Amino acid sequence: MKSSKQKFASILSLLLGASLILGACSEEERTNDAPAPAGAENTTNESMPVSYEFFRNATAKLTYNGQTLLLDPMLSDKGALPSFAGIAPNPIIDLPVSTESILEDVDAVLVGHMHLDHFDQPAAEKIAKDTPIFTPDNEAPTDVTDPENSTQTFKAQLEQKGFTNVSTMASNASKFEGITMSQEFGQHGIGRVGQLMGGVNGIILRAEGQPTIYWTGDTVLDDEGQVEAILAKHKPDIVIVHTGGAVIESIAPDPLMINEPQAVRFFEAAERINPDVQITAVHMNALDHCFTTRDTLKAVVDKLPENIKESVYIPAEGETVEFR
Repeated sequence: MKSSKQKFASILSLLLGASLILGACSEEERTNDAPAPAGAENTTNESMPVSYEFFRNATAKLTYNGQTLLLDPMLSDKGALPSFAGIAPNPIIDLPVSTESILEDVDAVLVGHMHLDHFDQPAAEKIAKDTPIFTPDNEAPTDVTDPENSTQTFKAQLEQKGFTNVSTMASNASKFEGITMSQEFGQHGIGRVGQLMGGVNGIILRAEGQPTIYWTGDTVLDDEGQVEAILAKHKPDIVIVHTGGAVIESIAPDPLMINEPQAVRFFEAAERINPDVQITAVHMNALDHCFTTRDTLKAVVDKLPENIKESVYIPAEGETVEFR
């Protein structure tokens, strides 16, 4: 019989591939504390519309400031990855379009973190090696059995996969074709599992004449209210939020990302801070450890006040959200 320690290593190795994050990065590394610039509430430049083409889990193409940004590419076929919760091989659904279509006309790739469901081997093989890639200044072990000696930055891991144009956001914003990208706080779970999952980041996107975007990444709402503080600081016009309610029940019952009750709290805070906010909720229906589904989330959203309900959209795979 496996020991508790072996069970942790085994299950988390499956979930994270060779990219288990064991240590939360420092506040300086994972947040950008610069205040939101004056006039942060941007007016959309209608000649450069903003859209979000959703494929599966967290994988999408974001068209922003005239650029097409591929987010968190998990390109594996249905069932090609191991089960994370002991229920079914992952992903549990197919991509709605071909990988060739997903990779077409991509100007840059944003990798939120290096967990297997956000950047997998097919992505490493199929994305052109000179594609601009942006990722937080964070790190993860490449060998979960020897984290002390194998921890490397996300940037180094991507470069070892052959990518030649990788930039980090760090505490100072990165810039790409008029887009400013900065990393913010994230907490990938609570309790013991959260400690093992380690540090993740939210990402803020800005561009002149474009709406401010907050991409939450895989986070829960922390006890200190830091996620809500990001909303207050940046007053985003568009929010892309991961609401999968992931749980690895064989290890612990604590969620690894926002679930239905936390989603309600998050939606209420986002709408209170910016009544015109447009929220897109994803990271559901694709993995066997994500127990919040589109249907369960929609059921709680339908009970919210009309102004909040109208601000939340829950796309299905293959849908494109056109932001106003």
